[in-house]
Order: sequence, then structure tokens, then C-alpha cells
Amino acid sequence: MLPDLLKENAEQQLEAIVQSVRAEIVPMIEQQDYDRALEVLLQMKEPVDRFFDEVMVMAEDQDLRRNRLNLLTVLRELVLHIGDISRMHVE
Repeated sequence: MLPDLLKENAEQQLEAIVQSVRAEIVPMIEQQDYDRALEVLLQMKEPVDRFFDEVMVMAEDQDLRRNRLNLLTVLRELVLHIGDISRMHVE
């Protein structure tokens, strides 16, 4: 993902919250504190909704399109760290 290609305010805000949330939940995931990590992850709801309301992901400009899809890939990977059942352990 190239920050210079984040043109819309909504995509800039989503990228910022994704980076912030990622930094905050990595230690929680390492400690298997999935409940807290999920609570932090929920901070992204409004920025994600706004992104899909205001940003045309499949832009005609191939560079913008690729960058927006890369942002969504980063978001997906972040969510899967919480939702990956194989990483959860019952004690």
C-alpha cells in the first residue's frame, strides 16, 4: 500500500485506524486476549462504513484501485487474526 495514493479522506482515515488498531492488538493476540482485541477492532466500524460509502474501490485508475484493494487486504488480515479459530485455545 502506498500512502501517496490515499487520495480520499475516508481512505486516509481508514488506513490510519488500521495501523493504530494493528499496533494495539498485536500484544493482545500474543497474550490470547481475543475479547479485548475484538473490542479494539470494533473501533474500525465507522471508518470502514465510511470508506465503503465514500470511496470507489474499483476506480478506473489502476494504481488507485490496486492501492485500495491492498488497504482492504491489510484490513482483512487484521480481522482474521482475531477470527482465526485455529489460533484460539480453550483452557
